[in-house]
Amino acid sequence: MKLHLVGGFLGSGKTTAIINAIKLLLAANQRVGVITNDQGKYLVDTTFFRASDLPTVEVTGGCFCCQYDDLNKRLGELLKSADPEVVFAESVGSCADIVATVVKPLIQLAGANFSPASFSVFADARLLLRRLQGEELPFNEHVVYIFDQQIEESGLLVVNKIDLLDSPSLWQLNTHLAERYPGKPILLQTSLTPNGVSPWLDQIQSGQVPLPQKSLEMDYESYAAGETSLAWLDQALTLSVPDGSGKRVIEQLVTTLTGQLAARKAGIGHLKFIIQGKHGQIKFSFPTLEEPGWQKQIPNLAGKEIHLLVNARAELPPGELRALLSQALNQPGVIVQFGEGEAFYPGVPKPTHRI
Repeated sequence: MKLHLVGGFLGSGKTTAIINAIKLLLAANQRVGVITNDQGKYLVDTTFFRASDLPTVEVTGGCFCCQYDDLNKRLGELLKSADPEVVFAESVGSCADIVATVVKPLIQLAGANFSPASFSVFADARLLLRRLQGEELPFNEHVVYIFDQQIEESGLLVVNKIDLLDSPSLWQLNTHLAERYPGKPILLQTSLTPNGVSPWLDQIQSGQVPLPQKSLEMDYESYAAGETSLAWLDQALTLSVPDGSGKRVIEQLVTTLTGQLAARKAGIGHLKFIIQGKHGQIKFSFPTLEEPGWQKQIPNLAGKEIHLLVNARAELPPGELRALLSQALNQPGVIVQFGEGEAFYPGVPKPTHRI
């Protein structure tokens, strides 16, 4: 089994890259499994992978580093139930220090079966360019610290969403990367199609990029301050809407919610939505910087009922984040039924092992 660890900040496109890499592997008749990870329990990504009939297990209630024993357990379950040839383990986007707390323990403590083949870290090209140019990011200094540390420890840095940069910006990004990270394996890509992720998949499958061996010199006070300043909101919803108005209702919900967050200057880690119904399954998301053309991803939703799962990560008190969602749902003719959900601040990171 080849185990590929995938890290990177919230909204960097990890899940999209993994699902398109999986398409390539399935086309080559390889068995694939996925491990998702989050602070919460009701995950858009897990729902998305399972709806695609992929063997998927999840590690919830904390990062891989703080739930290392559960990660080991879920890996064992996945191997027993699906016998995958390739496994992608996607860490929660606020997690750092993975080399010391996950990579090295897997190598030294878990045995040959669980030894990782690669560790990639994804970064949104636009956010990374702003950081490298010394521009202010829409987060407090402690959240930015997590972003920086993720980049620093990457075995393979995957600079994603380069299609959203113009040519001069892309040239500037390449220049800054060469100056800031000489010798670091770096791959620039757009992950929206299987062809787009093919070079990344080729590299990690072939073992061209060695695993990083150096643990970070991590300031756990800053790390904890960053982790605990982002609120988590996960909410399942059933919307009763006027017949045929589903697309308009969802667009108004998203527009209102993102507008409210922007008005409060709340840093957005990501907003993820998954809609399920007779039309199938539609997943779309907003990272720190708005995704253009998101309305095109929402089809005309027939019928009078919409099942929706929302994952929101924002620099805002959890109760206020939940209230903003409720306000955005307050639309004429729409009846909202709240299902399972939770809103909270993540706990202070306490890794199981640190080597």
